[in-house]
Amino acid sequence: MESIYIGLLFIALGILIKFFPNLLAGYNQLSQKEKENAITNGLPKFAASVFGAMGLISIVGYFAGIWLDKPSLSNLWVLVTIVGMIVLIVFGNILVNKRTR
Repeated sequence: MESIYIGLLFIALGILIKFFPNLLAGYNQLSQKEKENAITNGLPKFAASVFGAMGLISIVGYFAGIWLDKPSLSNLWVLVTIVGMIVLIVFGNILVNKRTR
């Protein structure tokens, strides 16, 4: 059941980050030019999409575990969290540092 709660938390974080990008870790430490690059390149939209996908995968993993009678799939949210954070860090840095013309 915790997978559903965590999935809903990820989805809620994605919605909040879409409207309040300051919730992203390290966003306040960026220079004004880097913040403009991040917004122009779509960092808040990307982060919201990744958090939404993480939430959906966590919830689907819970129900797949019940359907397949494999309770270990209910703990898929741990793997989803780790992979999602790696994706956010790597591609987030690319979006912040990518120059706009």
